[in-house]
Amino acid sequence: MPAQQKRIGFIGIGTMGKPMSLNLIKAGYPLAAYDINPKPLEELKTKGAAVAESIREVVVQSDILITMLPKSEDVEKVMLGEKGVLAGIKKGSIVIDMSTIDASVSRKIAQAFLAKEVNMLDAPVSGGYLRAEAGTLSIMVGGDEGVYQECLDIFKAMGKNVFYCGPSGNGAVVKIANNLLGAIQAAATAEVLSMGVKAGVDFRVLTEVIGASSGTNDFIKFAGPAKAFKGDFEPGFTVDLMYKDLSLAMTLAKEQGVPLLMGTLTHQMYVYLKSSGLEKRDFSVIVKMFEDLMNVKLRF
Repeated sequence: MPAQQKRIGFIGIGTMGKPMSLNLIKAGYPLAAYDINPKPLEELKTKGAAVAESIREVVVQSDILITMLPKSEDVEKVMLGEKGVLAGIKKGSIVIDMSTIDASVSRKIAQAFLAKEVNMLDAPVSGGYLRAEAGTLSIMVGGDEGVYQECLDIFKAMGKNVFYCGPSGNGAVVKIANNLLGAIQAAATAEVLSMGVKAGVDFRVLTEVIGASSGTNDFIKFAGPAKAFKGDFEPGFTVDLMYKDLSLAMTLAKEQGVPLLMGTLTHQMYVYLKSSGLEKRDFSVIVKMFEDLMNVKLRF
């Protein structure tokens, strides 16, 4: 069956799931959608999606099912719960979980589906809401390579950079590693810039020089200027979500028996931000933490 003729089900029509779903519709895929919140489903319906009233209903309408959910426990409940995906999915279907969750949970769910002759790919994304809207997400895929190739056109409808990362769970591992590094970069950049400004260097000069030198990183070139360096801490990618991803990294490190020195310190910084009532602010609010520590302002 040609890819565009395959029926896609989408569970989780939230901040990321809605624009990803809309891009699948734009690419010509017939799509059925479900979410516990009916509001975002209204727009999809106007664009031609079928709106399901239960997990079972979206499952039976789908050849390929995509999930985009907040946490490991949410994915496990939707997939393996009494009225979940596993209970209603037919043999030969494909499940793609695009949530950011524990790799061990992803592998457990994949094994449960494999026992029912259903293939599962873990395919978390990076890029945030704006890139989800633009269809330019980075997508990291774990699972059977043949199934990955079969779904490649679907991924390309949602993302610009699509990577096959290896067996089941590897997509989740790569996403956790990526977000851990992104969080460390944010904290390190905020600290270094605050020190430089405190020492009397103009903030714009400091960011321009470091941005063109060996210390450059995504935060100083993109994430900071887009939000924090304007004093805008509206989400965005929230402190809550970054804390969740850092907690996934802590779990992965524990499972692998490896130390995370900088990762653990960064995790504790986000614990502090959450405990300070900033959990719904953009993750770049870590800039404000260092501004307050050093009594400076990092603003263009």
